[in-house]
Amino acid sequence: MFENIVCAVDGSDHALKAAEVASALASKFGSRLTLLTVTKEIKVTPEIRRYLELEHLTGEPQYVLDDMTKRILEAATRAARDAGVSSVKTEVRTGPPARTIVDFARRNGADAIVLGSRGLGDLEGALLGSVSHKVANLAAMTVIAVK
Repeated sequence: MFENIVCAVDGSDHALKAAEVASALASKFGSRLTLLTVTKEIKVTPEIRRYLELEHLTGEPQYVLDDMTKRILEAATRAARDAGVSSVKTEVRTGPPARTIVDFARRNGADAIVLGSRGLGDLEGALLGSVSHKVANLAAMTVIAVK
């Protein structure tokens, strides 16, 4: 039924549960599973750049996000391995979450997107702009929102 599943994770409890659901589906159907996290780009002001130079810190301040991203993907990968999923990839993208998730899934031939939901109703989700609500409206493939 599902050959290629993309599961969006953000470190929340709902996202970890979504990883467990996506992993169970991938295990049951022998699907490829991609665990995707979308980060925001950090804009570095001249003051922050100068501080980094003075402290001899090389690279971008993205390292803080990179560490969180690594932990998020490690937890989701453990859930997949525990469920017996043999084909797991991890991906990190930067951009607006909903559009980035849908674009990634489309470009990679996914037939399902699994992601966590905060549990907002349709009206609240539309007004507050929940990612799961936006993904469900933008995606042409199956979307499973996990509470």
